[in-house]
Amino acid sequence: MNRTIAKQTRWTVILSSFETYGYLTTSQVQRLNNLGGRRNTTRILNDMSDFLSSFREGETVFYLNANGRKEIGSEKPQLRRTQHVGHTIMRNDVLIALQPEYWRPEYTVKWDNHAIQADALLRTKNAYTFLEVDITQSTAQNQRKIDMYRALKDTGRWEKKHGNFPAILFVTVSEYRRDRLRAILDKAGLESQVLTRDDLK
Repeated sequence: MNRTIAKQTRWTVILSSFETYGYLTTSQVQRLNNLGGRRNTTRILNDMSDFLSSFREGETVFYLNANGRKEIGSEKPQLRRTQHVGHTIMRNDVLIALQPEYWRPEYTVKWDNHAIQADALLRTKNAYTFLEVDITQSTAQNQRKIDMYRALKDTGRWEKKHGNFPAILFVTVSEYRRDRLRAILDKAGLESQVLTRDDLK
């Protein structure tokens, strides 16, 4: 396959974005790589089909196949479609919108006999944020998670090691779920924000 240097460079950048984020939708690839209109983005992704696998989840979701991983020298495990794809896609919406200077997925904090895992830890301008993606969790599950954040804050251990306790950012799928989360977080007395996915567009 003959590729110009410019095309090769662009493809490498796009493939590397999959290395970073895992699963990306057409619109996320478009925003992340400044590819202009959707038609142009779709054309480019179709041209790159030898290096990408895809499936439908609302819109088309792409990820690196074996050829794509080999093309950029990826050492990460091969992805497969799982029930958690929607969760990852929504997390990536947040990361693309906020562009944190640093982030780690599935960040776990342990203390005493307790542990809490955030969907991601973000840092922007030296301020940390715990990210939680809420799609189908029950109110009881969210209550327990928020109670754990409150318990962690009350230990003072994070502040002693890292400075100010992180804000909690929940991203959810509806105004109803936003209101329920907002009420629980307000009661817990934690610095927090609740957004819907539409807020990120």
